[in-house]
Amino acid sequence: DGGWSPAVMSDRFDILNTGPEDPAAAGLAALRERAAAALEGALGFVEGAGHAFSKMRARILVQLEPVESGIAWLDRHMSPEGPVERIGEILPNAITAALETTPASQEGEGFIATLETLSALADWGRLYEPVCDRVVDVLLAPQAEDGRFGPAHSGGGAAVSPVIGTALTAGFLGRTRSARPEMLRGAGAYLLPHWSVDMIRQNGWPAVAAFAHYYTNVYDEEREAALPWCGRELERGWLAHEYSAADVLRVLFYCEASALPGVAFDANALLARLFDELNEDGSVGDPSLPASRRVAATLDAMQFTLRVCNSPGQ
Repeated sequence: DGGWSPAVMSDRFDILNTGPEDPAAAGLAALRERAAAALEGALGFVEGAGHAFSKMRARILVQLEPVESGIAWLDRHMSPEGPVERIGEILPNAITAALETTPASQEGEGFIATLETLSALADWGRLYEPVCDRVVDVLLAPQAEDGRFGPAHSGGGAAVSPVIGTALTAGFLGRTRSARPEMLRGAGAYLLPHWSVDMIRQNGWPAVAAFAHYYTNVYDEEREAALPWCGRELERGWLAHEYSAADVLRVLFYCEASALPGVAFDANALLARLFDELNEDGSVGDPSLPASRRVAATLDAMQFTLRVCNSPGQ
């Protein structure tokens, strides 16, 4: 019936035990067992609470469906003007909330939908697909004269929204094959006066994630100074338990790295805390939130678990 069960999924989790044996790593076998149990629980949660595309993403992660199914879905939901609707359950809640500080509008909804599409393709490592080229073409026209991507803010506390949106977008574009240099230079010119250590400290994890993503994937003269500050703030939030394991892992995967300059994170410690943060229903996130608001973080947890467990030495 296309569903899942521990019996159906058991062979999918054998991959967690294929790494080199390391008898000196205390508790490694137990951590892998927790990983398999966490994946089963998370998959069941997404199957029950997720959007149709979220269910597909979960099944792609555990190799029940090919990545090509997800790419075809995104392609079907693209128009010449961009994605036809917001998908939801892809971007972390904190980033979505930051981007939604402008009044709802067709422009704003379309921009978030575009970021969702880029994010899904990036998670699959498929930012070279034709559908990605179409997204980049869509972004060419609305880039503002000041280099910003996305709608302008309406004043007040919403001012951070276009900064985070522009940094995230430029970070994704820097990983594609079709972004034009002038697009990235324009984004850099817009971001330069907004970047500061105080900016990321005051605006928290979404700002850290956005600027780390940008400075890792786009050449900018500020990167050598900015990236270590992003790393230090990420480490500070992690040690203070202000940022969850999923928060830290999402930044590292945005940067396609296991560390940021001057800061290294222990993969096993990240996984252990990630599993500690799981809810009884297999989800990740504040259990008081509606189930649909916990799908994105749960999918992230699945992705991080599989990638970390399959990394050399894990």
